[in-house]
Amino acid sequence: MGSSNSKSRGISKQQSQKEKKPDEEASDQLIEEVVCKTSDLQDGEMKAVDFGGSSILVVRENGKFSAVGAKCTHYGAPLAKGVLCNGRIRCPWHGACFNSTTGDIEDFPGLDSLPVYEVVVKEEDVVVKATKTSLSSSKRIKKMVKASTDDSRTFLIVGGGPASVSCAETLRQEGFCGKIIIATRETHLPFDKPKLSKSLDSTPEKLALRDVRFYEDSDIILRHELEATGVNTVDKKVDFKDGSSISYDKLFLATGGKPRCLSCPGWDLKNVCLLRSPNDGNYIAEQAQGKKVVIIGTSFIGMEVAAFLAGRAASVVVIGHSQVPFARVLGDVVGKMLMKLFIEKGVDFYNNNSVKELVGTDGVLSKVVLKDGQELEADVCVIGVGVTPSTDFLSESGLELNSTKHLCVDKVVC
Repeated sequence: MGSSNSKSRGISKQQSQKEKKPDEEASDQLIEEVVCKTSDLQDGEMKAVDFGGSSILVVRENGKFSAVGAKCTHYGAPLAKGVLCNGRIRCPWHGACFNSTTGDIEDFPGLDSLPVYEVVVKEEDVVVKATKTSLSSSKRIKKMVKASTDDSRTFLIVGGGPASVSCAETLRQEGFCGKIIIATRETHLPFDKPKLSKSLDSTPEKLALRDVRFYEDSDIILRHELEATGVNTVDKKVDFKDGSSISYDKLFLATGGKPRCLSCPGWDLKNVCLLRSPNDGNYIAEQAQGKKVVIIGTSFIGMEVAAFLAGRAASVVVIGHSQVPFARVLGDVVGKMLMKLFIEKGVDFYNNNSVKELVGTDGVLSKVVLKDGQELEADVCVIGVGVTPSTDFLSESGLELNSTKHLCVDKVVC
């Protein structure tokens, strides 16, 4: 009887175990392929190769081979076209850096690391091993700890951009188990601000750096609609516009910049727009459709807005101080080449010029008057003339600000 009962219990336990579904077994399947010969890569070289139906990057450095994801985790640039130097792979587009062995992100922009795959050298063959699951994503999030009730520390982060999210994630990745709070003036999740001018019609959800579940799983507290008005470094607390305050043990300030306004008459007319939030971008995209648009500023914000609206608006005119767009950052030669491309897309330029006045009818923009007297009809005007630091709330904090109101820090941003 005892033997029979034991057998019955064994069968019952076996039946209670959840069997793997065919698709789950397939995702765990190990793929092993020869991706290249050792002679295909010289020391200090990298190469994109096909593996398991995906593209991966094989690296040879200091006599050793490694394999990581082939696309930058920021905007998907092909890393094979980047630079490999001293154990780092630098993205060719925006300069994000990844460890060539571990795949870990080491310099930004971007938040995610690269997936990494096992490499074995068999005589002259370079063999890569990976599961289908590991090949299913071009991004990897480094392991993070959770908050602990045994750790009473509070790390307060003020600001709702990439720097804030990166700080919070790094703290968890490096073992900080205290409370992490991100306080932002925005109503939505921290978003990718550089994308605003490239994709004006994107929703806040599409621009979000992480979804709600990520913050919940990582024990990162988000506090929305909190605009900082002061910092008390003696009592270690930050005051906010709604009258509340948050105490901290450590404080990270990442409020970024705010768009610079024009000082000419009419800057406050309806449809004279600054670009700071997804709501601003959505409004510009909606109002500009089939309308006459004037853009003030010929650097990245102004020109990216022009690129987005070309073909959507009835007309796009760009006004700038310099002879060509991007003159200060890219030089005249490159600026001239880029201006030609914009002109081919139907964008007009008024260079070596500035705005004297914005004129409206019944409080709504109707035309832009230039310094030389020319008048341009306009339904929408987008101002992209740079930013100023969002540090007004630090004026009485005792923290050192320079003549341009930037916060002074040392080499480790302290």
